[in-house]
Amino acid sequence: MKRASTTRRTFVKAVAVGAAVGAADSLMAAEPPAHGKGIRAIVSEGLGRIVILSFERGEKLREGIRGKLKELGIKNAVLLSAIGTFEKARFHRIKNTKPHPEDEIIEVEGPMELAAVDGIVADGEPHFHMVFQDLNRAYAVHLEDGSIVCYLAEIVLAELKGVELTRVRNQYGIPLLQQK
Repeated sequence: MKRASTTRRTFVKAVAVGAAVGAADSLMAAEPPAHGKGIRAIVSEGLGRIVILSFERGEKLREGIRGKLKELGIKNAVLLSAIGTFEKARFHRIKNTKPHPEDEIIEVEGPMELAAVDGIVADGEPHFHMVFQDLNRAYAVHLEDGSIVCYLAEIVLAELKGVELTRVRNQYGIPLLQQK
């Protein structure tokens, strides 16, 4: 039994390290596309602390992430993993493809499973895109304040070292990731 437990721990560590390396690689410089618009590149010095947050029933997810990171003094991080259930989800999604986007805020109540989530924390502000499913349909959306955990949520974040991030709205009102 001890060998299986050790093997499982080694596998979990390997998955965590692989996710962290993949997340860090996604922050490295990229070649500009052929059509002439350059891609902004922000390069960090690497990953710092790995933070595992465990939420219980009734806790607000985004607000809890923001508060705990502030308490820990972490302003910039990348999301490595997330699982959870919701009793209420509050999110927004885009409604058009015009230069000036229009968002729609939606609240869903009832049992929901978090299927996938990805994102970054810039200047202490979580920006997470998620896929979750209620009993009737799936949603691919931006997480907003007011989403309430049903049974549990577990969020794993890696601190970004040597970089100060923020979001600055462009001429269309889109909050683009920038280095301070």
